[in-house]
Amino acid sequence: KSGGLLPIMDTRKYDSENEDYDSDDYAQTLALGTMMLRKSKEKALVDASYNRFAWNDPTDLPEWFVDDENKHYRPQLPIPPELMAKMKERFMSLATRPIAKVAEARARKNKRAKLKLSAAKKKAETVANSSEMSEAMKLKSISKAMRGHDASKPSKTYVVSRKGGNNKG
Repeated sequence: KSGGLLPIMDTRKYDSENEDYDSDDYAQTLALGTMMLRKSKEKALVDASYNRFAWNDPTDLPEWFVDDENKHYRPQLPIPPELMAKMKERFMSLATRPIAKVAEARARKNKRAKLKLSAAKKKAETVANSSEMSEAMKLKSISKAMRGHDASKPSKTYVVSRKGGNNKG
């Protein structure tokens, strides 16, 4: 026989649209998943999840209070700090890596520039080896062929300043 009381239904939503994750939450989830790969750690995590607060989910308390309780009142997960740091570093490396399309475009641009430079070098070499032209004409045609392929060309420098000249920092 049951006591006649039905269990209280959980009204919270658990779909991905209602989740507010930050990088710490993602790192913690990834670290827990990494720890769950080992059977001994998995057993320890499951055993640590049973405590006197496991089924004490309040329903009519303010959300800020429930969040504070989740953070401080319940036992914390035993995630090593070095594993958390490793997972955060992994996220940072993914964030700083250039987008694949951008990297491919840069590679294509460099490839085209190298092809143009090699073609200009070949043309300059044939001009230099020809005996029909004078030295001045050779020099002029070589400089014309190599125009726009100068690798040591300095880039533009932009200076940010204000009108008026008073720059008191």
